[in-house]
Amino acid sequence: MNRLAVILVDGLRDDTARRCMGYMLALQEAGRARWSTLTCELPSLSRPLYATVVSGRRPVDHGILSNDNVGVRLDDTLFDDVHARGGRSAVAAYDWFYELLAGERFAPARHRTAACAGRGVIAGSWYFADDYPDSHLLADAEDLRRRHAPELLFVHPMGLDNAGHVHGGGTDAYNLAARKLDMALALLLPHWLADGYDIVVTSDHGMNADRMHGGNAPEERAVPFVWMPASGDGSAEPAAWPASQLEIRRFLVDRLDAPR
Repeated sequence: MNRLAVILVDGLRDDTARRCMGYMLALQEAGRARWSTLTCELPSLSRPLYATVVSGRRPVDHGILSNDNVGVRLDDTLFDDVHARGGRSAVAAYDWFYELLAGERFAPARHRTAACAGRGVIAGSWYFADDYPDSHLLADAEDLRRRHAPELLFVHPMGLDNAGHVHGGGTDAYNLAARKLDMALALLLPHWLADGYDIVVTSDHGMNADRMHGGNAPEERAVPFVWMPASGDGSAEPAAWPASQLEIRRFLVDRLDAPR
């Protein structure tokens, strides 16, 4: 099984990524990354779309339709795909991901570094404050990678979403959050690529100027999808390239199984 790192950037608009994230754009210009734009499912809210990205099912099908669907377990996910192949996952993410995998309410004192062994998640680092810095979250992810060398490293920074809710999408503060995340990734991702990880960067939803998302506006639904192969050859379109957010899981599984 190949190694794969998935970075789900919460609340990152496609137009902002293409304007502000110079490191990832440099990889595209050099033929080392491939970009596309996807349209997120509805409602364009976080918890429903976390479930959609890792399950490949619409919110109206998997049943998680609101951010208030607390403590609902999501079965049949990307993490289960990895587990079924004998692989291990490590997750650095917001506590809602723990709740989706464990099916229980997150309790910081008990679950801050909990594993979900039955789902193949051997190690976790779960944060529970919306303003938890992306720099800290990326350090958590790198610590998990160094200590456990998982086949799937799943990373979920929330700096863009927090900046958007406080200041609005497209504002200077929102754009700055994208630039700072890109600069942090430029220091980290070359090491992951050198260690044999194919990397995917995408988002759950975008952000409107009114400091919210959930509807059908392009600013809320258009998200980037970026593939950075460890081989350095991102010029060709790989098999199973996703045409929609529903196909991300299938693409990731294909990357795990693809011959090197």
